Amino acid sequence: MTEAPLAGHNFDAAYRETYVGVAPDAFVRLGAEDNEGLRIQGTCPRCHGDTASEYRYGVPGTGTKGLLSLLRGKPDVPSQDDAQALVLREVHFCECGHPHPDLPVDAPFVGCGASWRLGELSGRDAG
Repeated sequence: MTEAPLAGHNFDAAYRETYVGVAPDAFVRLGAEDNEGLRIQGTCPRCHGDTASEYRYGVPGTGTKGLLSLLRGKPDVPSQDDAQALVLREVHFCECGHPHPDLPVDAPFVGCGASWRLGELSGRDAG
């Protein structure tokens, strides 16, 4: 069974790949459930749906963060400050999970197509 959507989610917003600038609301940084990455969650500034993205620690160029993991055979976990700086530089995408109207079959994420940078990020690690 799925959870009810957040009030205010604009399900009728058609899919459109568009950069909306800096998100006006704060996002939260959490440790990934397996403690091998970061989970960033908040509200999409375009469709207002609940969105979350995971970023894995690991080898650069493979969709993960850090080089030492290749040498050590495990993820290299950056310091809190380094993780914060990396996440603030990233462009984030709507991953609200709702197939908005006109969503292409090959869309990289299921959402409204919006992308943005974070202006504010509060952090708390899973423990």
